Amino acid sequence: MCGGSILSSNYAMSAAHCNTAAASLTVTAADFDLSANDGTEQASGVTRTIPHSQYNTNTLENDIMLLQLSSTISTSSSVQYANLPAANVDPAVGTNCRVSGWGNTAIVGSNYPDQLYQVEVPLISNADCNAAYGGDIYDGMMCLGLLGTGGKDSCQGDSGGPVECNGAIHGVVSWGIGCAYPDYPGVYTRVSHYISFINQYV
Repeated sequence: MCGGSILSSNYAMSAAHCNTAAASLTVTAADFDLSANDGTEQASGVTRTIPHSQYNTNTLENDIMLLQLSSTISTSSSVQYANLPAANVDPAVGTNCRVSGWGNTAIVGSNYPDQLYQVEVPLISNADCNAAYGGDIYDGMMCLGLLGTGGKDSCQGDSGGPVECNGAIHGVVSWGIGCAYPDYPGVYTRVSHYISFINQYV
């Protein structure tokens, strides 16, 4: 399972490394508890997946994908279309951003909750992130973490989910070494770097 963001009535956004056959995918909006019917859910099949044409499976560069939905997802009291940033406009370093998903909540072992979780983690500079990862951070990536402290992060199962900063979706959960380690921040696709790609379709 991967997370995502609803961009419009017929498109959602996720990570390219979540790509699989469109016919096998279902996009569900406003599902806050996987074990119960919240009464707010809207579901759609997927007509096609549109991973970025330059997605690199080795480096995870350009790890972004659009999903064309087969039926309409409408706005409601529980569903709002994602606000996106302007092209190449990013939050200031140190901004607290909110990451949400159903991923593993255990640093050691595994604990996958039925309820949607969220955590606030500060944005760090790409220079600091590159120092941690030995040069593996590209312009289309951004990093969140508590360097030297750890304890807050996205994890396995959160892939493709949203990173919300200042009311806009600035990131897509992509990769990292472990989860919430002090020396390895989480790495996310920088949405502002891909606005022209998104605007081709949405």
